[in-house]
Amino acid sequence: MPSQSIHLPSRKWSVVALSSVSLAIVFVSYLLAFVLAVVFLLLPVALFVLVPAGEGNLFFIRLLVSAFGLAVGLSILWSLVPRKNRFDPNGVPIDLSKERRLTREIEAIAAALREPMPTEVYLLADANAFVMETAGFTGIGNRRIMGLGLPLLQMLSIAQFRAILAHEFAHYYSGDTRLGPWVYSTQRTMVRIFENLGRKSEVLRFLTRWAVVAVLYKLLMIAMRAYWRFFLRVTQAISRRQEFRSDELACYITGSQAFIEGLEGVRKCQPGVQSYWGSFVVPAAMNGYRPALADGFLRFMQAPQIAKAASEYLAQQAAIAKTSPFDSHPALNKRIDKAKLLNLSAPEGSPAESTSSQPMISLIDDLAPLETSLLKKLIPAAATADLKPLNWETAGADIYIPMWRKQVAPFLSLLSTKKLSELPTLVLNLRALAIYVPHPPGVRLNQGQQDARALDVLTCAFALCLFENGWKLIVEPGNLALESGETKIGPGGVVGTIRAGKLTIAEWSSFCAQRGIGDWPLVSSVPAPATL
Repeated sequence: MPSQSIHLPSRKWSVVALSSVSLAIVFVSYLLAFVLAVVFLLLPVALFVLVPAGEGNLFFIRLLVSAFGLAVGLSILWSLVPRKNRFDPNGVPIDLSKERRLTREIEAIAAALREPMPTEVYLLADANAFVMETAGFTGIGNRRIMGLGLPLLQMLSIAQFRAILAHEFAHYYSGDTRLGPWVYSTQRTMVRIFENLGRKSEVLRFLTRWAVVAVLYKLLMIAMRAYWRFFLRVTQAISRRQEFRSDELACYITGSQAFIEGLEGVRKCQPGVQSYWGSFVVPAAMNGYRPALADGFLRFMQAPQIAKAASEYLAQQAAIAKTSPFDSHPALNKRIDKAKLLNLSAPEGSPAESTSSQPMISLIDDLAPLETSLLKKLIPAAATADLKPLNWETAGADIYIPMWRKQVAPFLSLLSTKKLSELPTLVLNLRALAIYVPHPPGVRLNQGQQDARALDVLTCAFALCLFENGWKLIVEPGNLALESGETKIGPGGVVGTIRAGKLTIAEWSSFCAQRGIGDWPLVSSVPAPATL
């Protein structure tokens, strides 16, 4: 992508002005907090030096208010003390000296915007990409950080991912990353003030037992919340404007269509990541196996029900006409509309379409070690384990059958007396099982958590029942089902449908009777061997 063929739009003074406003509100926020602290610290002087001394209750009230003033003033001042920012990208570093093809793509975007390369690039598990500048005690420095989401690298083409890279580099180009640490630091400071004036302050909890202090405290918190909302409204409005500007620059660098497709691809991936990790990656890792993360996510997203859900989610997001004033990003349809309005084609000299249509992940030459490091980073329990490569063909016997049996084992005596036809009764009356759910060491589960655990146990028991009676277990990302002949069942889906009231007891009884499975014990007291 030759940078000389790209003609960027001129820098807009409105963006500079908005950045100045953001910087000004940061300064004002610190100034107001400092002034507020001084005012409260001077309350004892005002009450005992400037006002004539009183007796009885009046003296006690002055004493209470003075103590309140000192507690508030000191809490605010302590909150204003700068903290060292501990940067954790929640990912693993990519060695760009080894990944030359990926590096060339990043260098091309950096050259197009005439920006220096990132100091560090990290591989993330999220369906996200980000840039930032960080270093030191005050949150400002010369380290340029970039994060690249593994799900996006797998699901987006090279052309689409270039557009996402261009959008992120545009934040460098516009100076957003230089201002960002200030805004973030101010947000963290205000949060600390709320925490130190709230649940963390034993002194204030004691003082607010008296009505006069409780009223003053309530007024203070109302005023601070009002300013907090004002601060967020202003800074997030500026953030949305910065996003539009970065979108515009990305369209100039890679073309409007590539950017729109990249933006939609990001949004489609986002809701699936947590489900993919929770349902497939974590169980595999906890049982000593290492799945191919990128390939597994591709399989997951290509599963028919997941692909349908992702498309529906994208349509829902595109239908949102207006975002909240506290959102940092504009509505998806607004961003797409502006990109369409620009109607920019890919610059001359862009790489051939045959190359650009390949997934971005194809540019990483040594993916397996990165995936292993990422897996161990995010699942500390597997950090020291010697993980074996996972074969999805045998994942049922290797992972899920042992895991289900372990979950069901504490409830064996109760569930072994139940028949499969009784499953809806158990699902709709979870308390009968939930009361036997043990509390983890040092943790007391609430009723909702116990019910959720009981629902998981019933799902595992149902799956084991079918498996141990000859049904075939099919396990792959996005698809966990048991089948017998032409009948195919997703245990979690059936249990969820019963719980939602969409599958009645009568309908389930009819289903069981037609297949002759209603009298099967829900759990066998002597489990069958885990064979497929």
